[in-house]
Amino acid sequence: MPFPADSGDGERYARAGATYRQWIEQGVMATDESPCFYVHDHTFVYRGNTHTRRGLVGAVRLRQWYDGVFPHELTGTKAKQDRLELMRSCGVSFSYPLGIYEDAAGRVADAISAAVNNLTPLVVEEEVDSHRFWVVRDAPAVARIAQALGPEPIYIADGHHRYETGLVYQAERRAKDGPCAPGEACAYDYIPMTLTGFYDPGLFISPVYRVLRGFALPSAEEIEEGLGAFFTLDYVPTAVAMARSAPVGEMALMAVVGLRDGMIAELRKKPGIELGAQVPGEHSSEYCTFNVSILNHVVMARVMGIDPDGEGVSYSPDLEGVVGAVQSGDAQLAFLLAPPHPLLVKKIADQRERMPRKSTYFYPKPPTGLVAYALDQS
Repeated sequence: MPFPADSGDGERYARAGATYRQWIEQGVMATDESPCFYVHDHTFVYRGNTHTRRGLVGAVRLRQWYDGVFPHELTGTKAKQDRLELMRSCGVSFSYPLGIYEDAAGRVADAISAAVNNLTPLVVEEEVDSHRFWVVRDAPAVARIAQALGPEPIYIADGHHRYETGLVYQAERRAKDGPCAPGEACAYDYIPMTLTGFYDPGLFISPVYRVLRGFALPSAEEIEEGLGAFFTLDYVPTAVAMARSAPVGEMALMAVVGLRDGMIAELRKKPGIELGAQVPGEHSSEYCTFNVSILNHVVMARVMGIDPDGEGVSYSPDLEGVVGAVQSGDAQLAFLLAPPHPLLVKKIADQRERMPRKSTYFYPKPPTGLVAYALDQS
C-alpha cells in the first residue's frame, strides 16, 4: 500500500522490494533450501456449518492455456500491472492462483495424508477461521506427491489474472536473461499455486448474484411478459426464500428480486422451450444450458435489452446484501442463482470454453502470503 511519503507508484514498488529483502536478511522470512510442499487445512464456516478444505501449496510449471492448465471463466479487462510491477521489484510471487484437479482415484489425497501423518502443524486461530500448516520436506514424500499430481490437469478456480501475469513475467525474463541451462528450468518458469481436489469435502462454489443499477429498464409488467415467453414465474415471499437452505427453489434456474414488492420470482423452464437454442454462437450443450449463460443471453440481453457485462451490473456473493440493496431502493433488480457443481466447471473447460465472467466464487479464497516464491532462485 502507498505511504504518504511515496512520490509515485515506482517508489511504492521499490519500497516493497527493499522491505522484502530486509525481512530475508533479518530472518523475518526463512528460505527452504530443499524442494518441499506445504499443506494447508483451512477451517471455516459456510452456511452455518464448519468445514475444512485441504490445499497443497507448491510450484507448478507455467504453460500456455490448455497445455495441462485450463481456464474456466472469462475475465474482465482489469489491469494486471500492479501484480507485475510487484514481481519485478521483489523478484517474488506473494499471491497465487487457486487450482483444482480431479484426483478421481484419490492418489494425490492419499500421498498428502501420508506425508503429514507424523508431522506437527503450525496452528493459527482467527476469530472464525483456523489454519493448520505443515511443511513436507521428506524427499520420498515430496516425490510421491509430485508423481501422483503430475498427470492431473489443473483448472484455475481463482486467479486467472495472476496466472497470466506469471506468463508475462516469464517472457520478460527469458527475453532479458536468455534461456536457462540446457535441460533445466528457471525459477520463473514456475508459479506457486494452492491446489485442491474436486472431491475435497471443503470445496465450495458460492453463487455470484447480479445487481442492476442505473439502467433504463422496461416496466415490471413488461419484464414479466417477456420472461413468460421462456419461463414459468412462481412468486415466493422474500422472507420464505431467505429462510431456506438455498434461496433459489428446486428446479428453478434463477430468481429475480424486485419485480414485486416482498416477493421473489422463481424462473423455471417453460415446457417445450429449448433455452439452449436461444444462446447465440457455437457452444457446448453444457455452456448453453448453464444458468448464467441463460441469464446473460436470454433474460438480460433478449428480454430486458441490456448488456449483461455493462457498467450498471455489479456482482456479489452476499445474499443479504444483494436483496437488501433492492429492498432499500439502492438497486433496481437482483438475480439470484444456484452455484455450478465443480465438475461442470471441468466439463466446460475441457471443451476449451469459458463460463461467462463472474460465474463462480470459490469460497473461501485462500489467504495470501502463507508462502512467498522467489523467482530468482537457481
